[in-house]
Amino acid sequence: MKSPCSLIPFKEKYLAALMGWIDSEVDCRQWGGPEFRYPFDTQSFSTDSRWRELPSFVVLDAQGEPLAFGQFYRRLNCCHLGRLIVAPHARGRGVGQQLIRQLAAQAKEVLRLEQCSLFVLKNNRAAKALYEKMGFEVCSYPEEMEWLDMCHYMVAPMQKLLVMEN
Repeated sequence: MKSPCSLIPFKEKYLAALMGWIDSEVDCRQWGGPEFRYPFDTQSFSTDSRWRELPSFVVLDAQGEPLAFGQFYRRLNCCHLGRLIVAPHARGRGVGQQLIRQLAAQAKEVLRLEQCSLFVLKNNRAAKALYEKMGFEVCSYPEEMEWLDMCHYMVAPMQKLLVMEN
């Protein structure tokens, strides 16, 4: 990614853009989970995404346009990265890597944990390849969840995520 981008706390003014990146029920369930309502409106999307409750962030380009969104919270003594999404027009440009690095840095300050985790759908090869490149490894998830057979649970040392790009 060549242009300067910044990670800032998510605000309601970015909601329409974020909602516009999710244009099908399949995409909605993959991104938001099995309980996320679709079709959604502003109210249901706000409730289901929990952006007011969870630390939620947006990556902005140099012109202030949103490029990516992500959240973090404590899960199984890891900083869990959730609801990661890059705007369709910005995919393949390094925005996802920047989102993860900047989210991890924010989470380290807030949660003070040494590992990050995430779920990725088994059929999302591009995302899984990015996560592996960044140091995430597939691990077994210690709890039962009915949708777990569709996902990989991945964990990475926080320190690997905080190093600068090679």
